[in-house]
Amino acid sequence: MLFETTPLTPQGRLSALEALFTEVARRSAPQVKEGHVPVEVLEAYGNFETPLKYTLEAAMSSSRERERLSHLRKIEKLLRELPDALMLSLTAGPEENWLCLYRKLLLLHELLTGENSTIEEEGYRVMMQKMVHLAETVAKYAAVEINAASMFTLLLMQVEMQRINPPRRRRVKPRKKRKSKRNTRMRQRGASEAAVS
Repeated sequence: MLFETTPLTPQGRLSALEALFTEVARRSAPQVKEGHVPVEVLEAYGNFETPLKYTLEAAMSSSRERERLSHLRKIEKLLRELPDALMLSLTAGPEENWLCLYRKLLLLHELLTGENSTIEEEGYRVMMQKMVHLAETVAKYAAVEINAASMFTLLLMQVEMQRINPPRRRRVKPRKKRKSKRNTRMRQRGASEAAVS
């Protein structure tokens, strides 16, 4: 089979891996009924979201900078989207958008640690513990089971997708030589001296 003359296409490999992921990642017995959220998940969500919401409200009330307020509003908007993402990640199957909550948390991390960030090391560590605990608790009850087999298959899928659509190299524009004021003055002086003589 490995030495057949008809080669397997990259899309064929990806389809095979997607089917394998669906097989290994689907939880045999659903943990959560639609519309129901386990108490443990609610507690993990509250432990993460509540202190962050209060910190955000305090930062918004004390800040007058337009750029910073805009950044804080993006974080606030993302926080409001978390409950729907959590519900989706709990009930979505392997072929659906089960990564929704995890993606939102990654985006939230990116915003919280961006250029306008004022988080101290200890505060960051505590926040990350709560975020990771939330992700872990959702994964415990989700329809998609995160285990060694499903994670390895997911990594293989990612490798295949990168082979099909390799990341584009950023084109670096050639630098133009900057004319320094000193060089310009020297040329002007040389030209005027030549004109005098």
